[in-house]
Amino acid sequence: MSLRRSVVAAVATVSIASAASASPWALRPGEFYSELTGSFFSANSFYGEQNQGRVSLGGRLDERVLRSYNELGWKKWASVWIAVPFVSRGFSPFPGGTTTSTGLGDIDMGLHMGLHRGSLPISLALGWTAPLGGKRRLYPGTSGGGGVDPTHAPPQAGSNLADTSLYFDAGLESLYGALELGGTVGRRTYWTLGGSFRYRYLEIGQSDQTTNGVVTTFRRNATFAGGDASVGMWLGHSLLVTGAFHGEWVASQTAIYDADPARELDITRTLLGPRFTYRVDDRMDVFGGSWHTPSGRHVLHNDQYYCGIAWKQTGLDRLAGVLGGTKAH
Repeated sequence: MSLRRSVVAAVATVSIASAASASPWALRPGEFYSELTGSFFSANSFYGEQNQGRVSLGGRLDERVLRSYNELGWKKWASVWIAVPFVSRGFSPFPGGTTTSTGLGDIDMGLHMGLHRGSLPISLALGWTAPLGGKRRLYPGTSGGGGVDPTHAPPQAGSNLADTSLYFDAGLESLYGALELGGTVGRRTYWTLGGSFRYRYLEIGQSDQTTNGVVTTFRRNATFAGGDASVGMWLGHSLLVTGAFHGEWVASQTAIYDADPARELDITRTLLGPRFTYRVDDRMDVFGGSWHTPSGRHVLHNDQYYCGIAWKQTGLDRLAGVLGGTKAH
């Protein structure tokens, strides 16, 4: 596999939103939740066409991320959040040297609205992500979905290959919404279910233009549908073990969203992973976990590991996920 095709094979990876922003439990005015997380992965393969299985990248892609997430109760009906990642990526072709890029990733901010509280909480999250100084021609980025097929890659400009931020930032923005529902089972277990919609774009609200059936003006945007589920159980007084699922499927895309105007890729991704939370007290957690890619199409296969520390002040009980405290209400 050529270097050019190996580079393009570094398909878009999703920075999974914090469990707090995806929570059906919402904060009240004056409450807060802050989290500092470090994560890493090394990947050397991706998922290709259906039934094709995993295909070699022709090298190894390494990523390290330090992410700050903060959510603050603002109004009775909503809290606000902002998250900023600091990212370092490196790609090492087989054979060859390593090229790296380091800097701020895609900023993420939005509103988290509590639609219903109590034993069956429901919330709606509306968010926006954007690159912090990214170059718009580059692909992929650290948020949002998408993928390419490295065995059918269009020619790349030589200057792009020399630019190490090729592994770092797509320059695309995202608008998304997520509806989350939660509940409890007994005194030790909680569950959540959610659905989401993401619109990832360079030119918002515009589509390809055609003349006599031929595309004459290309745009870059796509829409994705998502699904989430989790189950958490307390083992003893301080240890919370959670299993989580995240899936994302492309719904529509313009001709050059996946970097190839000749065809559209059927992009799908599923992620599974555990999270272990040690609740020090009502105001502090330490945690660690992982995300794994059991299946997908035109997306990276990787095993991502993370750990972090969280500070908070909320009135929620211990069955409110990561936002909760130590007491049962």
